[in-house]
Parts: sequence; C-alpha cells; structure tokens
Amino acid sequence: MSVLAIVETSYVDFPSDPGLVAVALRFGIAPSALLGHGAEAWVYALDNERVLRVLHDGGKKADVLRRMALVQELALSHPVYRLPEVLDLGEVEGRTYAIERRLPGRSMMEELGRLEGAERERLIEAYLDTSAVLGDLRIPAHTGFGDLIADDSIVAPTWHEYLEERAARNLARSIPELRQVDPVGIADGLPDTGAPSFVHLDLFAGNLLTDGVRVTAVLDIGASSLAGDRRLDPIASAVYLADPHVTPTATAHDVDVALAWLRAAGLAEWFERGRRWLAAYWSFEVDDPKVIAWCSEVLLRS
Repeated sequence: MSVLAIVETSYVDFPSDPGLVAVALRFGIAPSALLGHGAEAWVYALDNERVLRVLHDGGKKADVLRRMALVQELALSHPVYRLPEVLDLGEVEGRTYAIERRLPGRSMMEELGRLEGAERERLIEAYLDTSAVLGDLRIPAHTGFGDLIADDSIVAPTWHEYLEERAARNLARSIPELRQVDPVGIADGLPDTGAPSFVHLDLFAGNLLTDGVRVTAVLDIGASSLAGDRRLDPIASAVYLADPHVTPTATAHDVDVALAWLRAAGLAEWFERGRRWLAAYWSFEVDDPKVIAWCSEVLLRS
C-alpha cells in the first residue's frame, strides 16, 4: 500500500517487531543500515546497489506484484528519472520482503534540511516540474477514472464522480471526528478532465530522490496511483510542501516558491480545494498520527 509516508532515520535499534527482525537477521542487516520508514515498509541498505524493503505485518506479495506490473508499464515511457525496480521477492517466517535496486540520489526531505538560497529554490521548482510531467507516463488501458491497483478500487465514468466517492469512502474509515465531515461537494471547484492520465498522488518530498539539482528518482508508486487529472500531482506536491506535519524540513519561502510555480502554471486557484480533497483522501490513515493531525487541521478548522 502506498501512503503519505513520513520518513524516519533516527532509530538506533530494531523496533519491537519479530517479523522485521527475522528478515533482517536472515540478510545480516544491522539497525544502522536503516534508510527510511513509512506506513508501508521499513527500508534498509543491503549494499551500494540494493536495498531491502520489509513490508509491515500483513503486507502481501500480491501487493508488490501488482505494483511491479504497474511500474514496469510506466517505465516503458522512459522517463528521465528512475523508478523503483524489484530484483527479488520473498518471505521469511511469513513476513514479505522485496530486494530493490538502490536508486541514485538522496531524499529530497533531507536535502531541504541542508540546501539554502538559489540552489534550494531551483530544487523546489524541479520538484514541481517533476510532479507536472508524471502525467506523461503511459498507464495501462483503463475504462474510467480511478484507482489503478488499490485493494478497494473505485472506478467511475467521470473524474468528479471518482473524487466524490473516494473522499466519502475514506472519510467513513477515519477517526470519529473526521467521519462527521460531509463529503458531499468536497471536490467542487476542482478542475475536470475528459482524458485520464497517470497520477501518483503521494509525491511529497520523502518520495523523491535528488542530486541536489534535479529529481533523480520517484518512489512509492502504489495503491494511491490513479487514472485521473494530471494537474492534481503538482497541486498535491505544493499542498504537502506547505504543511509542517507532512514536510517538516520545508520553509515558508519554499511554499512561496511552490505557489509562484502554481500561479505560472495556471493552477494556483485550485490549491485550497485540492488541500481539502487530499485531506479527505488521506483521512483513512488512522494509524499515522502526523497524517491524521494534518487531515484534522485542514478539515475541521473553522
């Protein structure tokens, strides 16, 4: 499952997770090899060429295989950035793992904690540029608008019907306060489209690698991926950048740069409407307090 993952890199020991420890011991991984942790998996460095992704308890090989098929289809478009590449897939004591190629670059989230000045501004613009061209990736034949590989897939005849139905379904799975949010009209004011394109939807800074100048890899293509309006990705990227719950290394000036990019692209008018719909979408992430805090702030504020 691809989600709005919050990267963590400060663990000095393995968590209390017997399945994770069993996989790590099988591959001789030390806690210090941790590269990141999101709501889908723990990721450790195996060597300079490979990483070990250990899915959380309940993660299934079938989920990884669906994602592999989708990414392989997208890769036929030969993007200038790298996409995930699974080299091996297996289980240890019932816990699913994937060995993936280690992609070039560093987490954009971490780079935003280091860069300054014009170099930083150019990286923010490269982030939005990449978000905008994701819609060029070729998607599998699709009969409507909606989820590409989600378990609870929704496919609708129009983009707005999908947006309304998905918001309603995810809010219904949320915490009690957010279940009270009326989903009717939550997508009103967002642009419509007649031709579905690829939408990543989870393109926050932690899901990009960079060399400090350009985006080198796009990560975590998964259950959030849609056939929809390609304009949603740059809008979403700016929304994620603007909230400290999601991108704690971003600054107010970063947000100004992103909003200027949206204005130049003719997308700024949909920023606030996009934020509300995205908060409704991610409201199902009840086990992630940072995400729920963000959703609550957006949807319950006066």
